[in-house]
Amino acid sequence: MKKTITALSVLLASTSATAAPLVDFWAGAYNWNTSYEGTVSATPTSFDLQDDLKLEDSNNNVLWAAFEHPIPLIPNVQVKQTSMDTTGMGQVTGVYQFGGETFTATGDVNTFADLSHTDYTLYWGLPLPVVTVDFGLNVRKFDGLITIEDATADLDFAVPMAFARVGGYLPLTGLSIMGEANYIGYKDTDHLDYQIAIRYTLDFIPAIDLNLEAGYRSFQMNIDPTDFDGDEDDLTADIDMSGVFLGISLHL
Repeated sequence: MKKTITALSVLLASTSATAAPLVDFWAGAYNWNTSYEGTVSATPTSFDLQDDLKLEDSNNNVLWAAFEHPIPLIPNVQVKQTSMDTTGMGQVTGVYQFGGETFTATGDVNTFADLSHTDYTLYWGLPLPVVTVDFGLNVRKFDGLITIEDATADLDFAVPMAFARVGGYLPLTGLSIMGEANYIGYKDTDHLDYQIAIRYTLDFIPAIDLNLEAGYRSFQMNIDPTDFDGDEDDLTADIDMSGVFLGISLHL
């Protein structure tokens, strides 16, 4: 997390110092409230995130920055860091294997889930008036885990995903709407992450657009780590997280 914040700070500083016509820099943050549904694989049976583990809703912080330029063959760059973690106290009994470890549950079971990740996106935009159409490739680097009692399954590998974004301005209102999606379907893995947002621009600061944003983000991950050279004891899960978010962004 500290490394990501430092990288975003350096990017902001270097871009501000060299800002030029036709070069755009974006930076923003939002707070995303999510609920957790789905299952994580264990032996001899899977755990339901709600019925068994009782994972609590969480407020997650998202930081992002993007640099855009007019050179056609060189991609634009976006970096987004999403912190996602929660805890739960469920009721489970039995002997289970999870993350390559065996534990015995006799009632109350403590769970910690961390699905944090960083997106590194290269994309191109179509030169269209009024509307925005972007497409490219995103590499999502997970840096998380799920711990149930003393057993831990890691979520620590990179996943390539297709990236797309469309948006448009509503004339004379200060409002714009945008949709963004990342997706991969590969072997046993099916991962979709999309968001829809509405943005209101405050233009009272010269040369800087200050934007207030609200939207909805859905994170759906049915993942097998062995599809991406992960260990078979790493996290295998079918997780669906979704909720609304509120945020702010700057456009230079």
